[in-house]
Amino acid sequence: MKKEWKRNLSIIIPHYNTPDLLEKLIRSIPADKDIQIVVVDDNSSVELDKLKHVREIYGQIVEFYINDSHVKGAGACRNIGLKHADGKWLLFADADDFYVEGMYDIVSAYFELDYDEVFFTPTSIYLDSGKLCNRHEAYEKRINQYIAKPSRENLLRIKLATNAPWASMIRHSVVYQYNIRFDEVLFFNDIMFMTKVGYHSNKVAVSQQIIYCVTKNKGSLTTHIEWDAYKIRLQEFLKVCRFIKKKYSKRDFKNLDCTGLGMICMAVRQHYGLKKYLYIMNQFFRSKIPLFSWRQLNFDLLKKWVENRSHRKLDSNYYVKQKM
Repeated sequence: MKKEWKRNLSIIIPHYNTPDLLEKLIRSIPADKDIQIVVVDDNSSVELDKLKHVREIYGQIVEFYINDSHVKGAGACRNIGLKHADGKWLLFADADDFYVEGMYDIVSAYFELDYDEVFFTPTSIYLDSGKLCNRHEAYEKRINQYIAKPSRENLLRIKLATNAPWASMIRHSVVYQYNIRFDEVLFFNDIMFMTKVGYHSNKVAVSQQIIYCVTKNKGSLTTHIEWDAYKIRLQEFLKVCRFIKKKYSKRDFKNLDCTGLGMICMAVRQHYGLKKYLYIMNQFFRSKIPLFSWRQLNFDLLKKWVENRSHRKLDSNYYVKQKM
């Protein structure tokens, strides 16, 4: 059944305990009747007066809902947002991020074009200083690689390996037709959603224009991932790998480097210990997903060698200056 859309764009925002940042995000979106802003609060527990104030100020242009699903997390909130979304196109934003000036002029240029998904370029900053950080770099790198060489492999890397929905505008009918929803888990809730959208999106546009800014706290550099949280991430990642292996050719699967190397490196950085490392490797063996590819391993080793040389050079310069 074909669904009629009331306007061109719906922006879905899960929120929890950051009303000041939520207000900044809302202010970055043009107040236009052609834009539906849907905020779903995940039962915030602090600064409730500020949240109430935001709802009162922006109640005329923002639809506010509460996560009443009894399942906590951004995935559940986004699914509630999808139930209320009536735009022909979808954007997803995190409440602590914001859109850059002129974003609507950029995205609206695609409203009447025949694409299923449009990938724009994000940027990122530290919240405390406003200085550029690195959260957007992997996303930006895939965009630039495809622009420079629009091959099937580079396109699949954007469609299937760009897991965050930060700067991707999705045709709502794709999500509606194939009943694509976010996994209702606390971590990595978006990676399967984006993988399925990428699989069902036939015609895709890729743009180097920046529409979205991701933020990062300095303190998040040393955040420890608890083992239970890591296991959720691991199972979601394995689910994506199994999906790609089932739906795509062996060549595509190999070119995408769907391996356990990234998850293993994440575990090593957390110092979980040998028993847990063996558990992780066993999960990949049981799913018949390789632990690494030689191409991937060689690249990572080369990258670390270059980084180590750079650090040694910087240290050498530092000590020379100290002696002078």
